[in-house]
Amino acid sequence: MTRIANAKPLIGIVLSGNKEFWLGGAGQRLSAGDVFVFPAGPKFDVVNIPAADSGLYETLIVEVDHVPEAVQRLKSPPRQQEPGLDMRVPLNAELVEALVHAAALLAASDHANALAKHRLAEVLLLLRKVPAASCIFETTLAARIGWLVLGDPARRWTATSIGRALGMAASTLRRKLKGEGTSLRVVLAQTRMRLAHDILARGEGNVTDAAAMAGYASRSHFGRRFRSLYGASPSAVRAGAGN
Repeated sequence: MTRIANAKPLIGIVLSGNKEFWLGGAGQRLSAGDVFVFPAGPKFDVVNIPAADSGLYETLIVEVDHVPEAVQRLKSPPRQQEPGLDMRVPLNAELVEALVHAAALLAASDHANALAKHRLAEVLLLLRKVPAASCIFETTLAARIGWLVLGDPARRWTATSIGRALGMAASTLRRKLKGEGTSLRVVLAQTRMRLAHDILARGEGNVTDAAAMAGYASRSHFGRRFRSLYGASPSAVRAGAGN
């Protein structure tokens, strides 16, 4: 297991073997053929697992230096992010072809070739509607706080401790969140509820564990809020974990 953090977002394809990402209590396993987006900033624990038949592990990676202005202007409104840690991008032939071509050209040209940049722009155009790729196009303060909390969910996070971690005063943090139309209380609640859903969906805890993770002392209050967000009860999500 290796702990890594990137200065820039990455787009990748697992070519052989499996890859696991872990951030605090949330994790995801990717298999050969999966396309993923790795955000800049958060420190992930990463496990690369060789394929059982060949003993090989291979991943194709493209670093996103910047998003062309033309792509930024075309960016669709962000769709609702799925609960839990989800870095997988829905796969289609067009995206795979564009990503493979972009990676080959960028590797050959050291990011200097105009055609390589054009190919990367094609990839970004295909990703602009994908929730898992939203970190490429914009990083709101709320999103940065969410990643921070996911990395250490057991910590008692406050405006002061979060501001210190992000290099800003607590008052500045609150003001910027207000400008984004949210608050620290809302961001913390949403992030912890995502973690609760993730625990239940993976079958790694019971409803009491999930309620505690979300900061609820009452299972009934937790259950009502959970159902309003995800359209199913905590016990139903837990029961479906093995399916």
